[in-house]
Amino acid sequence: MQVFFKYIIQLLKANNHEPEKNIEDVEREKQNKELMVKVEQVKELFKSTLIKYNSTSCQCAFPRYQQLISIDCSETRKLFKSVDTEILISLSKPYFERVKSELNNECTNEKWTCLKCGSIYEYGWSDFSIYFDRQILKLVSLKVDIIGKKAITPIPLFLGLEGHSYPYFSNTINVGFSEFEKYIKEL
Repeated sequence: MQVFFKYIIQLLKANNHEPEKNIEDVEREKQNKELMVKVEQVKELFKSTLIKYNSTSCQCAFPRYQQLISIDCSETRKLFKSVDTEILISLSKPYFERVKSELNNECTNEKWTCLKCGSIYEYGWSDFSIYFDRQILKLVSLKVDIIGKKAITPIPLFLGLEGHSYPYFSNTINVGFSEFEKYIKEL
């Protein structure tokens, strides 16, 4: 009987490789999972919104698209980015022809031309540190009539800002998903 208990104890020890998690680790994992769900929500929202924009005209015709993609920390001399902006720019790539830009003010510079209307943007990517990078997409030449609803300030964001330093008076505001969705999809 004693041999049997030793065997059970050895099995339990052998199968329990993970060290015990403390409360902070458990909370961090929970927050990371919640954040990933929110990121996926925003990705799906932006994918469907870009399709909607392009079924009506193109993304260039919508001021709220222009507003969101143009959030840039370099205008404030602070080190932050809008997570919502980063995702929207990344998902916008298929709607543009991208070529090397003549600019050299970022680590990566590209000229983006809308495949539908021919509007021109300057794209930039910079890594300010090993932990922080950001993208921007600035309108250079609009070649389509504006048809979307006017942008408002403060800019509603769902995922918000992240970074090392933030502007003292931000022109952004964190909102819930339904309010953010309404703002982005409202034509």
